[in-house]
Amino acid sequence: MSTELEPALADLEARMDEAERLAKSALVRLKKARRMTAIGDINGIVAQLEQAPDAADRTAAAFRALGGSFAYDAGDAFADGTYIAELMAEAKRQGVTIVDRNGRLSAFPLLLKLDAKAQAVKVGRKTVRAIRPSALVKSLKAAQQAGGFNAAGFLEHLWRAYLHLAPSGWTARAGSDGPAVSLAQIHTLLTLLPAAAAEYPREAFVCDLLRLNRAPDTKTKGGLGFTLPASTGSKGQDRLTVYDESGGEHIFVGIRFLAAN
Repeated sequence: MSTELEPALADLEARMDEAERLAKSALVRLKKARRMTAIGDINGIVAQLEQAPDAADRTAAAFRALGGSFAYDAGDAFADGTYIAELMAEAKRQGVTIVDRNGRLSAFPLLLKLDAKAQAVKVGRKTVRAIRPSALVKSLKAAQQAGGFNAAGFLEHLWRAYLHLAPSGWTARAGSDGPAVSLAQIHTLLTLLPAAAAEYPREAFVCDLLRLNRAPDTKTKGGLGFTLPASTGSKGQDRLTVYDESGGEHIFVGIRFLAAN
C-alpha cells in the first residue's frame, strides 16, 4: 500500500521549515558581520566570523537531509487506490463532492483523470501537476464557483447539429415543435474531426447538457426554445448520464426544439 501524500508533504514542510530557519539565522549573522565591517567593529567582526562555519554546517546539514526525506510514487498510489481515497476524503472535508463511477471521476462540471506517467491529474482539458489533495480540491471548489458557461452559445451548436439530424420534412418555419433527436448522435456529429472526440468527450458534453438544462429559458438566435426529454428506460448509446455537485444522477437522451411563441 502506498503512503498518503498529505502527511508525506506535511512532514517535508516541517523539515523545510527547519532548514529555512537555519538559513535565515545564517543570513542574519552574515548581515550583522557586514554592518560591523562597514563601521570597523573589529571585535564584532571576528566574533561573527568565528561562528559562521558552525552556522553554515548546520544549514548545509539541514538541506542535505531534505534530499532523502521525501519519496512518493504517484503511479503506485493511483493504481492501488490510495490517492483516490485520500482525494475523496479531502473533498468531503472541504464540502466538495467527487463522484467515482467505475473509475471515472468527476467534480461537476469537471472531469478528472489520473495520469500516472506524468504524475498528474487531468482536470477537464488541463494537466494539473499540483496534485496535493488539499490544494487540488481547493482549486476544484473555486472552479465550480466560477461558473462561466455560455448556455446560448452551446444551444446554438446543438441547433446546427440538430438541423442535420432532424427527419426530412420538418423545418423551423413549420410553426410546430421539432421532433426529438438523439443527443448521442449530436455529440458524434460535433466530434467528427479526429482530435475533436478527445478534446470534447461524451462526459464533458453531458456536463454541458446539465448546465444548459439549468437555463431552461435559453433560446436560439431564431427564438426557438428547447426541451431535453429523457426516458429512464433508455439504454445503450442513447443514454447519457451525469452526476451533479451533490452526486445526484441526471439522464439525457434527446433534444427537441420548440416553436417560437
